[in-house]
Amino acid sequence: MDFQYSYQKSSKDFTPKNNKPPRKRKINYRKMIIVIVALALLIFGTIYVSVDLVTTWRKHDLKTDIPVRESLQNQPHIDASPTPKADENQAAPLKVVYLTFDDGPSKYTNDILNILKEHGAKATFFMIGSHLNRHKDEVKRIVEEGSYPGLHSMSHDVNKLYKSGGSSRFIEEFKQEQELVKDIVGFAPDLIRAPYGSKPHVDEVFRGDIAEAGFRMWDWTVDSLDWNLPDKPDKIAEQVSQSIHRDLEVILLHEREQTVEALPKILDILHDCGYEFKAYDSSEHVIANFSGDSRL
Repeated sequence: MDFQYSYQKSSKDFTPKNNKPPRKRKINYRKMIIVIVALALLIFGTIYVSVDLVTTWRKHDLKTDIPVRESLQNQPHIDASPTPKADENQAAPLKVVYLTFDDGPSKYTNDILNILKEHGAKATFFMIGSHLNRHKDEVKRIVEEGSYPGLHSMSHDVNKLYKSGGSSRFIEEFKQEQELVKDIVGFAPDLIRAPYGSKPHVDEVFRGDIAEAGFRMWDWTVDSLDWNLPDKPDKIAEQVSQSIHRDLEVILLHEREQTVEALPKILDILHDCGYEFKAYDSSEHVIANFSGDSRL
């Protein structure tokens, strides 16, 4: 039925001539509830994300006043098998970190091993041969607790190792140290680290001589700069945090007081980033030298 409308002077409304009151508009409570719930979820989600970010920053006590610093050496090539692209039914790709400690064994070795044990972590120790006799128990403990006793030369002397007219003195020192470690732990480790890194001293011919002598060689992917940050454990941890980004990292550390102080925070950062801690295993060798030399 059509309605005819007339203007009523007493009201600004239009009223039908049949004098029936106008229909009241029904409130759609269902839509109203949906809108309220959506707004509540949006507000809750924003608050949750904000709190989570603040909690993460505070947990690691990370600061932003230190610029990212690159290692003094070039970054090495890591020849790890490529990981196939994961789909929804596949587990996330494994992230592995090799913590390496140079210049031991020392008075700090047991402290480092204690912290690693507390965190369920293992590491690789590149030891100097002239230190071995004073710390035989520490060397045995390294192996007993699942870490690896790597070699770092007898002398750690640049002139003796690199300026003697070839690779012979270098290889001689590592073979001598290898025998000393074998006498202590019962096997001859074959993984070495060249003092101060393999560049620029170890060229292609030099590397070939090392491989022919039966050794493998590691440099690193991340320099913690602990050697240059005495009394600054927080900055050491931050340097590591800012530098890690690969699925496989080899981190350079040293047996020093500031490193011992920084180590718990470094382990927490790596754990929260999803890394699994591994010690070197010759059956799972990866290439980690600055030249990407597959012979090593």
